[in-house]
Amino acid sequence: MRGEKMTNTEKMDAIVINDYGDENQLTEQQIDIPSIKSNDLLVKVQSIGVNPIDWKTRMGLRQSRYPFDFPIVLGQEMAGTVVKVGKEVSGFKVNDEVIGYGTPSNRGTYAQYYAINADQTAHKPENLSFEEAAGLGLAGTTAWEAIFDAGQLKADQTVLILAGSGGVGLMAIQLAKNVGARVVTTTSSQNADYVKSLGADEVIDYNKNDFSTRLSNIDLVFDTLGGDNQKAAFKVVKPGGRLISIVETTDQAKTLSNQYGVHFDKINAHPDKRIMAKLADMFGSRKLVVRVAENLPFTVENVRKMHLESESGHVVGKLVLNIN
Repeated sequence: MRGEKMTNTEKMDAIVINDYGDENQLTEQQIDIPSIKSNDLLVKVQSIGVNPIDWKTRMGLRQSRYPFDFPIVLGQEMAGTVVKVGKEVSGFKVNDEVIGYGTPSNRGTYAQYYAINADQTAHKPENLSFEEAAGLGLAGTTAWEAIFDAGQLKADQTVLILAGSGGVGLMAIQLAKNVGARVVTTTSSQNADYVKSLGADEVIDYNKNDFSTRLSNIDLVFDTLGGDNQKAAFKVVKPGGRLISIVETTDQAKTLSNQYGVHFDKINAHPDKRIMAKLADMFGSRKLVVRVAENLPFTVENVRKMHLESESGHVVGKLVLNIN
């Protein structure tokens, strides 16, 4: 391996959980700096993206799928600087600034160092801050895989993005507009001007209007909400259209899919270097922007605060923790 000399016994600061539960399970702990495999990078973390999947894992909602051993370091999204390079890695070197979106594990990004497969990493553009970059990987890749890979969105089609002011929703609006689609989204009136500035053609205030009574003949619905919103979305998709969700599938989804002639799919986003590199290029040329809703120092108190904010479902943009 190339780069800084570190032994496996060296320690780093991390924020972990030792049991499932509320935000008070989050605690500081010193753990071993991770070792890396031949196709990995060891990254000194600068900024960390906080996402709903983090608190869902903390609450134990993913333990049947990912039965991790404790202590669990949460987090899948980060930006930082490479300090070690695996012997089979090409295209990266020590001191490269990178964006990473890693596979779920019990050694996530809420730590000073993060081991990540090089194929889940992209170079950070120089004109993109670490804080912005930390909000790119998971949110951008999720939006891309939903609206393009699964949703097959094309120019001149119409997409409805449910909850357009969330981290993933804001990415989806911009990506859809970049390919020439017509973009409709739901959000509150206070966020309407902002989502329009990113490319939304029509904004529906969910506090005042039921989108399912105002829309019809939609080519694609991107569901980031689930529940009653997911069920209502089937009504607005044209026959043969698509409804792609990244949240839990309702019990009625299969029946409604058949009833309305709509292709329904619930996807589980996954890291993809090809997509990450495209997103990084788009951000580097300012075709996309990341809205950092809040950027706070990496402390237990701030992690707990951000988890509660994320759970509220009213964050406009990305929550980011910064390691000084």
